[in-house]
Formats: sequence, structure tokens, C-alpha cells
Amino acid sequence: MKVVMFTPGLKASAIGRMTTLVVHALRAAGNDVTVVRSEQDALMSKDAHDFGGEVLQWSNLAAVGAAVAAADSVVYQVGDNYEFHIGCLEWLERAPGIVCLHDFFLGHLFWAWAHHHPARADTVLKSWYGEAVASTYFRHPNSDAFIAATAEAAPMTEWIGGMALGVITHSNWGAERLCRACPGPIHVVPLPYNAPAGSDATSQGNSRNFHVLTIGHVNPNKRVDSVIRAIGNSPMLRDHTIYRLVGHIKTDTVVSLSGLARNYQVNVLISDELDNAALVNAIDQADVVTCLRWPSLEAASASAIEAMLYGKPVIVTDVHFYSELPDDCVLKIDPHNEIESLQNALEQLYQSPELRRQLGARAQQWAQATFRADHYAECVTNMAKDVSRARPALVAIDRLTQTLGRWGAGTDLLSASHTADPLRLFTTGGNPRN
Repeated sequence: MKVVMFTPGLKASAIGRMTTLVVHALRAAGNDVTVVRSEQDALMSKDAHDFGGEVLQWSNLAAVGAAVAAADSVVYQVGDNYEFHIGCLEWLERAPGIVCLHDFFLGHLFWAWAHHHPARADTVLKSWYGEAVASTYFRHPNSDAFIAATAEAAPMTEWIGGMALGVITHSNWGAERLCRACPGPIHVVPLPYNAPAGSDATSQGNSRNFHVLTIGHVNPNKRVDSVIRAIGNSPMLRDHTIYRLVGHIKTDTVVSLSGLARNYQVNVLISDELDNAALVNAIDQADVVTCLRWPSLEAASASAIEAMLYGKPVIVTDVHFYSELPDDCVLKIDPHNEIESLQNALEQLYQSPELRRQLGARAQQWAQATFRADHYAECVTNMAKDVSRARPALVAIDRLTQTLGRWGAGTDLLSASHTADPLRLFTTGGNPRN
């Protein structure tokens, strides 16, 4: 099978890292894969993942067009970052295909796209979410307010799902919206990931201190301030814990968290972004990794998966993707009683190195069996076959709705039950979802 895979390629992208594993697995299974980098042009010069074969830039229209025309399947890796995924948006409308959806909230992706396509964005908002949502969507004062107002009311999941011929995603919690939007098959498959170049995966920290680690872009939904408060509220933890942050962090966030740490007398080490070797070393030194999210917006967490693969005890928020992890492999925190619940979990792990060892070992065994690139690659090829069978019906629906549009039908008429229900005859029995 000839596959064209659109993905961010730069090393800073966890999606790019995951896609590298899938591309190699697809080739190992005998498929011909062409990779198309989807970032903004300004990012193309940065260090990239090794995809092991031909890599095109999405803006090379002639070369990409020829590859797409010759392909049996076109696959788009899509997450909530316009700078990383602009090429996916540009080509998804020209060459619809399978979307591998990494986030169930795509508001930031849509916001940036909308500034280049304001009239179309207004139509999208009104079509999926109504006039009231569309009228206030771009009026929120900051990112936190924007997420709070739109995460449930208008997450833009349907926008991307409606453009796809089929969707692969990585947990169940947001799949219902995809089922309403995507006319083709939808599959939930564990996100493939790896733990490269580690030492003894289940080793614990090598000092008398208790090392707690948070990985990734330090923003409010990572709940770093709650971790600091939980440590600071406990004399046991406060006197022995080093809390390390590894990932991109804004200067004002450094100032704010440093002040909070001083007030709570917590030893916080802020490392910013690290190369792969230094990141592996930071994980290896950790006794515990916190992967808290509130609100939780992603379909899966690469940092949680990576920590589990390294055999580390992981603390997660008991919501969405994290709730689907086995109860005996992670410790789950009640988001409505966050600080007390987190303090209890950290104290429990601090007091019992054996519990840390057992929890990490179970997590590692389960993660190694679950988050596999060969399973994901098999799903991609099976999905391509499903889409090829469904595509004639999807083309027929598209042509009928375009004809109605030319006759003057608006979005209200096209979405009305007396219009949409008869079109279901094209997809009845042909829309596998699991």
C-alpha cells in the first residue's frame, strides 16, 4: 500500500516522534510511505526526526500533489497547534483522508486558521454550534477564559472530524462528537510511543531526596501550582522533596511559580526544555512523575505513556484518557479535591519505595504491551481499506449536498432531519466504529 503521511517533523513535536515509530512500522510491514512535513515554513530548518525515507514539505505543491495522486491512502496527524499542523489543514480539504486525532479540543488550531479564513470560520461555527456561540467565540480576554468557555460548547472536534474520511483517535471520551461529524469509520487505538536509551527502567532516584518530575509545556492545566501546594502543605514532603519541571516555560510563569515555591518553602528546579539524553536522565532520576491535567483536552498523554514505559510511578488526574488507564498501574487524583488527594498520594509514595517499585513495574509491563507502533500501523492499513469501501457513498453524499447548496439550501436546511435522514441510506451498515 502507498501511504502519504502528513505530520510535524521537528524534534520538539511529540506527534512527530510518535509518527516516526508508525512510519517505520508501516514500512516494516511492506508499505511504501512518503512523509510530508506539515509545519510552518519557518520551522522547517529546525532539527527533525529521522523518518528513514523521503520527506517532502507541504508547500511543495507539485511534489506533494504527485505523491497524493499516486497514494492508496492519505493520513493526517492533527493536534491543537496551528504552527505545527498548517500543512494538514491546507491539504485535508484538497485531498481528504484519514485523520489521526491527537486532541479533542482544537480551539487554538481553529482560532489561528480562522484569522486567515474569517468568513469560512464564521460559517463553520454557525453550522456546528449556532449563532450564539459564533457571536462570542473570538471575544474572550485570554487563553484560559477561551478554553473555559469553549472546551465543552465548541471544541472544534466536529470541524476536523467532518473533513475526514475516517478518524483514528487514542481514547474514548471525545469519540461521540466524532461519530456525529465524521461520515466514515472511527477507531480508538492506543497511542504508540517509546522509551529510548534508558537505563534500568524501574530504578528509583539515587539520593536520599524524593524527586518529583513534571514533563512538558508548563501551562495552567498541568497543575504545577497544585503540586507545589501539596508538597508545601506536608512537612514530610517539604523537607525532602525536589520538584523538577522540564519543558517550555514562559518567563512570567517562572516568576509566578518561583514565588509560590518560596512561599510554601518548596525546592523547585526549573530546567526548561532539554535534549533527549538530558530528558532521559531526568526521568531516570525521578521517583515519581506527575501527569496532571485540568481541564484535560488531549486524546492521550505522551508524557504519561513515556513515564510508564520507563517504569516510573505516575500520578494522573482521574479524568478522560487518564481515567481509562488501569487503576493498578497509576495513582489517580480527584480533580475536585485536588491538593489534598495529591498530597496523600505523594506521601504514600514517599513513605513506600516498594510501592513505587511495584506500581512502576506494573505500569511498564502494561504500557509495553499496549502502546505499540505495529498495532497502530495495522489499524492505519485496515482503516484505509474501510475508507476505500466507504468512499463511493461519501462522494455521493458530498455531491448531493453540493447540489442542494447550489440550489440555495442553507446550513439549517442541510442539517434538518428531513434532509439528512434520507442520506443515511448511503452509510447504513458501512460505518464501523469501535
